[in-house]
Amino acid sequence: MEILLKFIAGEITVHNFENELYTNPELEELLRKSTDWNGTYIGQFADNLYDYLIILNYSRTDDIIKAIDALEIFFTKQGVSCTKTNKYNDFYSLIFAAQPKYLMVDTQFVEKYILPNESNLTKAEQKKVVRSNFEKYFRFQNKPPRWIQNPNWIIKDDKPLFFVGQLDLKSELFHDNGAVYVFLNEESGEIETIKQFY
Repeated sequence: MEILLKFIAGEITVHNFENELYTNPELEELLRKSTDWNGTYIGQFADNLYDYLIILNYSRTDDIIKAIDALEIFFTKQGVSCTKTNKYNDFYSLIFAAQPKYLMVDTQFVEKYILPNESNLTKAEQKKVVRSNFEKYFRFQNKPPRWIQNPNWIIKDDKPLFFVGQLDLKSELFHDNGAVYVFLNEESGEIETIKQFY
């Protein structure tokens, strides 16, 4: 239970929590025993808390918040007091306000490269730094991508590739119309593409 309490309090990293979730048999057993989730949003997705937690994507801030909220409910049901961090809610609000719509960047990348290092900035200053960092790392030739589906900017070795442009796919060769998104790896000179269809 200590691991869960530390995760809720923000005292261990998301990566460490996820590792424990997949490798700690005692933790799995404890969470599998928690089955009284009927009538809750958790019960819509899984029969027990463990199964719910493993379907979440811990590279997404909104899923980290869902995990923390579910564990808070779990401890409330157990009658155990816990301290919940607001770090991810604040982080999500900041990123939601500052991240361009053509991006959906993984939490670890954002924490490492996008968030400001200074802790004494106002919210407006933080937002300005975050926007500036997104512009610095996610560069494009003329216009940003207009994704058909979810944003899928290519990142290699922790470096976002340069977006060259996109080409419409309208042909009987493809089942559906779509687009090819062209990216350039500025270090190697290689071109990489992503295809998305309607």
